[in-house]
Amino acid sequence: MCAMTLCAEADTFRHEEKDFSYAIEMAKKLGFKYIEPEVMTGRCLLNVYGYCNITSLEDDPMEMRKAIESAGLKVACLSAHSNLLDTVYGVDYLKKAIRYAYILGAPIVNTAEGPKPSWMTDEDAFRVMKYNLDELLKMCANYDITLTIEPHGVYTTNAEGLLKIMALSDSPHLAINYDTGNVAVAGNDPVETLQAVIKHVKHVHLKDIVREKAAGHETGVTAGNAIGDGEVDIRGCLDVLRNAGYDGCLSIECSGTDALKKSIEFLTPLLYY
Repeated sequence: MCAMTLCAEADTFRHEEKDFSYAIEMAKKLGFKYIEPEVMTGRCLLNVYGYCNITSLEDDPMEMRKAIESAGLKVACLSAHSNLLDTVYGVDYLKKAIRYAYILGAPIVNTAEGPKPSWMTDEDAFRVMKYNLDELLKMCANYDITLTIEPHGVYTTNAEGLLKIMALSDSPHLAINYDTGNVAVAGNDPVETLQAVIKHVKHVHLKDIVREKAAGHETGVTAGNAIGDGEVDIRGCLDVLRNAGYDGCLSIECSGTDALKKSIEFLTPLLYY
């Protein structure tokens, strides 16, 4: 049987210089049931001219929903990487994303803590994140949306930081979107870290990396490897998820359609047990 489902993460198509309709087309062609769009605030000229798959939150979400549903797909999660350390921009962005996700029919909005300013103390950082989360999670409860925190920065790419953020609220609408590659890029063990936080995981980004190639890059840079071609113990991560009874999506994040096809070939036999 298979309890986990593969999902196409839109960041896979970042360097293909196509709009989001291309991501939908490829997801349908490759047999996915789920897709994970990305959104931003404001307008991007590359998006306007069809060279970027990230959709503006000022666009009509019903247009995206109709396009996704016409391809026979569902939205597993809306990727809205804001900044939980910013009380103005970060909160406003995520509030817009929560409303957008509700119209899309997406149960999850994904974000991260964002870059930590050099002048901000750890104590202040967690105080700011708690304040912002309290505000956002009230809205999540109204819309029945789960806000997931992805490993991306100094606090979220390790188990201690992730658990400390989870402890900031007892809301059932706060969870983790675990990114296997970002944890590895930060120099931590993806399997051990996942095991430590597994009870909070509601969504997963499967990313594989080669540390030599990733050296010096931030965790937001798209991994160039197909799943299975890098150094991340993907099988070990899947074992942890399976043993915990995880039955959500595995959102594949790699660079380009060819890498996505190879990732599917690697993962498909590992999902059945």
